[in-house]
Amino acid sequence: MNILQDEAMRTKYEIRDSSEQLIFSCSDLIECYSFLETNNNYWFAFTGISEQNVHLITNEETYSIKSNQFSGRFYCKFTVKRIIKSPDALYVCLSLSSETYSEMYSEMYKVGALSFLQAVNNIEERVWLDMKGSLKLIYISASYLKNGIPRTLEKDTVVIEGKCIQDYYAFFCELGHAFFGKFGYMGSCIDDVSKLMEDLCSEDKKINVIWKDSDLSFKAIDNSLPQGYDMSSSGFILMTLEEYCNVILE
Repeated sequence: MNILQDEAMRTKYEIRDSSEQLIFSCSDLIECYSFLETNNNYWFAFTGISEQNVHLITNEETYSIKSNQFSGRFYCKFTVKRIIKSPDALYVCLSLSSETYSEMYSEMYKVGALSFLQAVNNIEERVWLDMKGSLKLIYISASYLKNGIPRTLEKDTVVIEGKCIQDYYAFFCELGHAFFGKFGYMGSCIDDVSKLMEDLCSEDKKINVIWKDSDLSFKAIDNSLPQGYDMSSSGFILMTLEEYCNVILE
């Protein structure tokens, strides 16, 4: 039994082909710097590989990575662009599939989330304040991997600190923190928020939300809207929250 447990702990990731046949397993998956910023291509390093002669088909076969960590929440599909073998690691340039979705609308895994979680044992409460723009999506992805989709809310009143919302993406970081604390997850777009609110709120009891420094955060959100996100302005966000919550603006 101990041998099996030790083996399970060493084997954190499984790589399977499109027919779900196991190609190899490994003890670690390291996200490397992306030299190819287009078409969702990234370099990954697989270490502690179970097979000595790994054969991956480039450009044609679709593979998947699954993990026994994060309660099964880590999952992605990819095709292989390039392979570099070394005695200690297998380096693979992956093209991540846009089909990597879970039960929410937005993509769950963002490259960098695994490395982020390994580096934040003593993380400050609002680490995203030091993250620029869309890099905050890595924090949101890490929050999903760590804590998953919330099903219940124990609070009657939630406090949103508007001074901690310095741009559009920071709103979703702060919303998750306000509802569930450090690494709290409330989605990465307004559609996610709406779906989660629908699950968390009941028809006969709305959540009380106090939004401090709301004017300041509204300006920060509207001044940093990504291109094509007009339906995610502060007014639309507020309207979505008010559908499920008693919102008090301060």
